[in-house]
Amino acid sequence: MGTLYAPTVVTGIHHMYTIIDLGQIKEFGCTYWLPLASAANIAQGAAALAVALKTKDQKLKSMALPSSLSAFMGITEPAIFGVNMRFFKPFICACIGGGCGAMFASITSLGATGTGVTGIFGILLCLNTPVKYILMFLIAAGVAFVLTWIFGYENKKEDDKKVEKDTLKETVVNILVLNYNNYCVKFSSQVNFTTKIGPFA
Repeated sequence: MGTLYAPTVVTGIHHMYTIIDLGQIKEFGCTYWLPLASAANIAQGAAALAVALKTKDQKLKSMALPSSLSAFMGITEPAIFGVNMRFFKPFICACIGGGCGAMFASITSLGATGTGVTGIFGILLCLNTPVKYILMFLIAAGVAFVLTWIFGYENKKEDDKKVEKDTLKETVVNILVLNYNNYCVKFSSQVNFTTKIGPFA
């Protein structure tokens, strides 16, 4: 479920998962669901961080870096909508990373004693097994970061867009200059013609 959690954030239905947390806490004394969501959130932050560190676009870097930090704190919307979904591949890489972290959490029966906090501060709900939480964090973040760095984002595409944009601007300017020169030549010819055939020629 760590793979599919982020898509539910996109649709906005992730708020209903609190019911699952509360139900499991009442039944088992802890929730096994929250670590899965935490793995997914951490992975989205790691993917956005990879984009921030790899990109040469300063505007994108200034947006991706704080978005990744926000995701590490448990608020993933800036990273998802501002960075990862924008390029799509980082979002997929993050989903894979979240799935890997969630799988580790499930295998090791990582549980949280409360709900509402994910990401870095989620460890406060897993103080009974902090090492498992840290390992889950590292797996989710590591897989998402590496996949995004290798497959998820390429500076070349941004550079090509910039070159294409600059080329378009240059073409438009050249057309305007050419039209202006043609107009000046035409206007000059008309003035000369009028001067020659005028009453004072």
